[in-house]
Amino acid sequence: MVMKNRNELVKQVSREIIQEGINLEMDWNFGEVYGKRGIIEEDYAKIGSGRYNGVDGFYFKRGDDQCFDSEEQESITEILNLHGFEVINFEPCEMEEGEDRFHRASVSFAKYGE
Repeated sequence: MVMKNRNELVKQVSREIIQEGINLEMDWNFGEVYGKRGIIEEDYAKIGSGRYNGVDGFYFKRGDDQCFDSEEQESITEILNLHGFEVINFEPCEMEEGEDRFHRASVSFAKYGE
């Protein structure tokens, strides 16, 4: 039950970050669109999961090919801290050597002490 509540909290945090005008990769599901099966974009960011120093955590990716600027990093950090999360890292966007793969910028975070 704790993980479900935490996932809802992470969805809400992503909504707040998006409301600040920060472009995050949006989550989606299949559903009915005009009587046919289609893709429905959710109102929250796609949530990735990871382990950070032995603690379960999460990450959001940017929705474009830009890096988070300093103002965006500050806003994201403030929102995450407000909800008890700690930023682990801001990863810049990166093109792999050989230019065959591109990785979007991301922010990883966790809630320690629970």
